[in-house]
Amino acid sequence: MIIEIDKDHLLKSVIIADSVISSKPVNPLLANCCFNVTENNIEIIATDNEIAVKTYIDAISDSKKSFTCNGKRLSQILKEFPVGNVIIDINESNIIKINSKSGKIKGSYKLIGTSAEEFPEIISVSSKNMIEFDQVVLKEMIKKVIYAASTDSIKPVFNGIFFKTDGNKISTVASDSRRLSIVTKEIENNIKIDEGIIIPLKTIHEIYKLLNAGKCIFSVQDKQCCFKIGDTEIISRLIDGQFPNYKQVIPKDFKAECIVDNKLFMESLRRAMIFSKEPTYKIICKFTKNNLHIEAKTPELGEAEEYIDIELKGEEDITLGINAQYIMESVKEIDSLGLKISLTGQMSPVTFMSENDSSYIAVIMPIQIKNAD
Repeated sequence: MIIEIDKDHLLKSVIIADSVISSKPVNPLLANCCFNVTENNIEIIATDNEIAVKTYIDAISDSKKSFTCNGKRLSQILKEFPVGNVIIDINESNIIKINSKSGKIKGSYKLIGTSAEEFPEIISVSSKNMIEFDQVVLKEMIKKVIYAASTDSIKPVFNGIFFKTDGNKISTVASDSRRLSIVTKEIENNIKIDEGIIIPLKTIHEIYKLLNAGKCIFSVQDKQCCFKIGDTEIISRLIDGQFPNYKQVIPKDFKAECIVDNKLFMESLRRAMIFSKEPTYKIICKFTKNNLHIEAKTPELGEAEEYIDIELKGEEDITLGINAQYIMESVKEIDSLGLKISLTGQMSPVTFMSENDSSYIAVIMPIQIKNAD
């Protein structure tokens, strides 16, 4: 069988598919990409049995054939070829011969392929229970919460992003039990994910890399989620388990609130963090009627303190310890000039959001303040 295909298009598609392959696959066959060739296109599939990628590319072929080969080696060869079309010749023994059509390369390059008969069958995106997303919106929703997800495998339900619908709204939520972030947007579709689903972080990272512009399709079926982005489909198992009731974590009543200049606050945090230590990056924040006092002390490093003018509205002054790194990661996703900070007590959740937009909320648990602090 002879295939003619644009080198750069093939290289891009192979890299997309190969990115989900495990570095230590349990099944040797899953170290390869599967190629399903027809007269005018190629379907490239890769999987690690938890997540799969299907991507499609135009090609000219003289027949139909399915085979597998090592995607990393194929991409390494293609990277060194000149721009233009390549000619791929696969024989009955699945020996793959690759040459450039430009004629600039005088040589022969062969990869050892295998039969695709035992390669697992991968479902396609269903037209049922489907949401159509603007790619820019979905990418923003992921970006605003992914930092709060956990990479600790002890608690699998925190190792992903939680998606849930409520009427005409959809929320993405991430938490590592010490902090939580949530973004809520309106959707036109009538799809219901009332109980919510947890999509693994590895899947989320693959989706995020593909999102660009235009529409994408998202559906849920048989404990799997499917995303169709351009010519690529991502199919993934969902994380099994009950995501905590995040609505109970977000305080509804506050003892005090203030609006602080976002830029000044971030600059003060960066300076104070120099005098804090990993992994807690603890700073002390004292909220009083007229100012916010930020303080960091570490005996072997030194100390820092700054004051920012605020107008505190509420019943009382509040002093709390908090992880400055957590604040930095949360607040950088808020692009408004004014940052709204809401307080419920010294050891109760602190919320951060834009002063005029509640679609994104970050919640951080304080750190206990010892007497020495």
